[in-house]
Amino acid sequence: MAAQKNLFEAATGQARVIKQGDLIQIVIDGGGAFVTTLEEFMPARKWAERKAASGNRVTDRGRFFEQIAVLISRPGTQAATRGPIKAVEALARKMKAGGYELGDWALPPELRFMQTGEEDPREIKKVSELKADPKSEQPPES
Repeated sequence: MAAQKNLFEAATGQARVIKQGDLIQIVIDGGGAFVTTLEEFMPARKWAERKAASGNRVTDRGRFFEQIAVLISRPGTQAATRGPIKAVEALARKMKAGGYELGDWALPPELRFMQTGEEDPREIKKVSELKADPKSEQPPES
């Protein structure tokens, strides 16, 4: 009789866990991929190693993946891109610095500028608001 798998083993059984510096990429054979940070991944892994697998790979993956609060996935992956926008943006910047092509990943609409190389629209808005501020255009009083 085979030893019962823990949830982490079951969830990553037909997947590759690839560590690159502070980034962890999980590539699921036939099921997409996602990237998270080591800081997000390790607590989820430790949690899953203490849980028994259900025997249903999809359920086990879902239970494990939901423990990761911030991740960026490829389109069509079981785990969708999620997390607070600032944390997702920080992860996307780490991915870009690590050599990932962001065009291959499902970024939220607010961060699509990172995929195209365009200027951050939030920064453009700040500059235009400063220019539109009538107080900033008045000459100083003498």
